[in-house]
Amino acid sequence: MFFALGRWLTNYRVAVIAAWLLITVLLKLLAPSWSQVARDGDLEHLPATTTTARGKLLSSEAFPDDRAQSQIVLVFARSDQELSVEDRQFALDMGQQLERLPDMGVVDVWTEKTALVGRRLRSPSRQAVRVVVRLTNEFMATDNIRILKSLSDLVAAERYRAPAGLELGITGSAAIGGDMLSAAAASVASTHRTTILLVGIGLLVIYRSPLLVVVPLLTIGVAASVSIDLLALLADWSRVYPAAWPSIRIFTTTKIFVIVLLFGAGTDYCLFLTARFREQRAAGLGHREAVATALGRVGAALTTSALTTIAGLAMMAWADFGKFTYSGPAIAVSLGVTLVACLTLMPALLTTRLGAAAVGNTANAATGSGEAHPVWNWLAVRVLSRPGWILVGSLLAVSPLAWIGARTDVTYDLLGELDLQRESRRGTQLLERHFPPGEIGPLVVLAKHHNGDLASVDGQMRIAKLAKPLDDLPGIAEVRSLYRPTGDPPGTVRFFSSEGLQSLAVKGSPLTQAVFVSQQGDLAGKVTRLFLIVNNEPFSAQAVQTCEQVELVLDRLRTDPNSDWHNATFELLGPTAGIRDLEQVTVADRRRIQILVAAAVLVVLVILLRQPAVCCYLIATVILSYLVTLGITDLVFHALRGDTYVGLDWKVPLFLYVILVAVGQDYNIYLVTRVREEQLRLGPLEGLRHALVQSGAIITSCGIIMACTFVSMTTAELNGMVELGFALSLGILIDTFFVRTVLVPAMLGWLIRVSSAD
Repeated sequence: MFFALGRWLTNYRVAVIAAWLLITVLLKLLAPSWSQVARDGDLEHLPATTTTARGKLLSSEAFPDDRAQSQIVLVFARSDQELSVEDRQFALDMGQQLERLPDMGVVDVWTEKTALVGRRLRSPSRQAVRVVVRLTNEFMATDNIRILKSLSDLVAAERYRAPAGLELGITGSAAIGGDMLSAAAASVASTHRTTILLVGIGLLVIYRSPLLVVVPLLTIGVAASVSIDLLALLADWSRVYPAAWPSIRIFTTTKIFVIVLLFGAGTDYCLFLTARFREQRAAGLGHREAVATALGRVGAALTTSALTTIAGLAMMAWADFGKFTYSGPAIAVSLGVTLVACLTLMPALLTTRLGAAAVGNTANAATGSGEAHPVWNWLAVRVLSRPGWILVGSLLAVSPLAWIGARTDVTYDLLGELDLQRESRRGTQLLERHFPPGEIGPLVVLAKHHNGDLASVDGQMRIAKLAKPLDDLPGIAEVRSLYRPTGDPPGTVRFFSSEGLQSLAVKGSPLTQAVFVSQQGDLAGKVTRLFLIVNNEPFSAQAVQTCEQVELVLDRLRTDPNSDWHNATFELLGPTAGIRDLEQVTVADRRRIQILVAAAVLVVLVILLRQPAVCCYLIATVILSYLVTLGITDLVFHALRGDTYVGLDWKVPLFLYVILVAVGQDYNIYLVTRVREEQLRLGPLEGLRHALVQSGAIITSCGIIMACTFVSMTTAELNGMVELGFALSLGILIDTFFVRTVLVPAMLGWLIRVSSAD
C-alpha cells in the first residue's frame, strides 16, 4: 500500500503540496484564535458526583442572588505600626474605584465600612486592612487574566497617591487563578519559540544541509498550523452546538502539549523517512523511485508508531476529570494530522529540488552502512555477546530508582506553581503576615436540614451545634455562621462592649439572615451556610487535610441518630474543597488511564508484531523507564528546592506515563520492524546485529530531537511544566540510550540464544 502511495505522490506532488497549502490558508481564515475558545477553569470540569459540583448546584438554588464564585483581595499594610487614618481612607477610596470598574464581573466590593463583614477586614494588630472584590468568575476562569491585569494597572496608577510607607498587595483565589493562566499563556509562547529553535538546530546538526532542514520544518509547520486551527474550529463548533457529538474542548495548556509532541513526533517521522530515502539514493535508485521505495519500507512502521501514541492519548477520554477527558483526544487529533502530513506532504517535498539536497552526503552517521558506525557495531557486539547477564545486571542497576519513582509524592498546591515574583504570590505573602492564610478563599459548608426553620431561635441553636465541632478542629481559624456572623469565638467579645453590641446588631439583621440562611422558595429556612477560615493556604496539602477532617465531622453529625443534624445534607464549596475533589478524581483517573493506555498500546503492538510475549516485554520496558524517570526527577527537584519541596506537580506522573508509554514505543517499533526486515536477509542473530547498527544513529538522533522539544517546556513559568519538561526529556533519553540500546536488544538476543539452544 505504501509503495503505491509513494508512486502516486511522486506523480502528483504539485497537487499534494498545493492542497496542503490551501487547507492551511482556509483554516487560518475560518478558525478562531486558540485563546478565544480555550476553557481553563479546573473546578468547572469536575464530575457532577463531587461535592464541589453538588455544592454549586445547591448554592445556586438556595442563594440565587449570591453570584460570587471567587474573590480578589487587596491588602494595605504597614510592618512597623498601626494604619493611620490616611491609610484607611486610601483603602476605602480604592474600594470605591473598584466598584466603578466596568465589565469586571464584580458582584460587590467589601471594605471596612461594609455591614456585617467590615470589622473582620481589619487585622487584629490594626496594621493591615483588606478590600475584597467578589467576582462571578470561577477562580480559574480565563477572564481572570484580564481582570487581574486591570486591577494591577489601577493599583500601579494609584500607588503615587498612597501614603508613604504603605504596602499594597493583590491576592485572592481569582488573582491566583489569573496569574496561573497568564503564566500558562506565557509558557505557550516561550515553549513554541524554543521548540522551533531547538528542532532547527538539531536538524542542521544531523543533516548538515540547510536546504534539507527546510523539508521537515515546512512539513511540521504546516501540520502544526492545521492542527491548532482545526482544534480551535472544532472547539468553537462544540461551543455553539453543545449537544452535538463529538464534543471538543481545548485549554491553554493543551496547546503546549500539541506543539511539543507535534514537533517531536513529527520530526521523528521525517527523520526516519529521510534516512531511508538517503539509503535508497546511496544504493543507486533514482530521485522519485527512492522516495517511493523509502515510503514503502517505513510507512507501516511510521503509521504503527503514530497509532500507538494516538491510541494511548485517546484512552484519556475515559477520565472523569474534564481536562483529561478532552486533552488526550485533542492531542491525538493533532498527531493524526501530523502523521498524514509526514506520509503525504513530506514525500511530495522530497521529490522537489529541496529533496535533492540529500544527494551527495548519504553515508553520514545517521544513515550509513554498518562499517560506517564503529561505535554502534562495537555496542551491538558487546550486548549480544552476553545478553542474559547484561539484561539482569541492567535491571538490578535501575531497580532502586524505579522503587523511588513508585513512591514519589505529588502536590496539588496551585500557589506553589507560581514564580515568587508573580503579583498574587507577593500579595499572599503580605496577607499572611497579618491575616489567616485561609482568608484568600474560605471553605464553605452548605447544610440542608429536613425540618427547616433555621432562622428561628431553635434553628440558630442547631447551627451553633453544627459550628461548634467545626470550630474545635485544629486547622480552623474561625467559623462564621448565623449563630456567630463575625466569627468571634465564644468568650472573646464582652457582651456590653461596643464589639459585643455590634455583634448582636449584626446577628439580628435581616441582611445577615439572607447571607447565612436561604430565603428561596421551598428551600427557605432549610439551607444554611457556614464560612470556615482555615489556618493554611487554601490550596495547600494542610488545608486539604483540614477539609477532610471537616467532612468527617459532618458525616458523624449526619449519621448520629441523636444529632440535631441526623440525615441532613452537607456539601462543600471553595478552592480547598475543589482541590480536594480534584485530588480524589485525578488519583482515580491516573490508575484507570495507566491501565487503559498500556492495554491500548499493547493491542497495537500485537497487531503489528504478532508476538505477544515480546510485546508485553516492550510495554514493561517503557513502564520501567517511566518509574526510573519519575524517581530521578523526584531526587533532582528535591535537591534543587530543599525544604520547600513537597512533591512533584500532580500532572507530572499522568502525562509522563501517557507520553512515555505511547511515544516511547516509537523507538521500539522502529527497531523491531528493522530487526524483522534484516533477519529475513541475514538470519536471526546477524540480522539483529545489523539492525542495531543500521538503526542506532537514526533512533538516537530522533531521541535527541524529541528530548530537545521537551526541554523547551523547562522555559515555562509554571513549576509543574518545568518539572514535566525535565521528566519527559530525561525519559526519552533513557528510552533512547538505555531501553532501545540495551534492554530490548539484550532480551531479543537472549531469546535467539535460548531458541538456538533448544
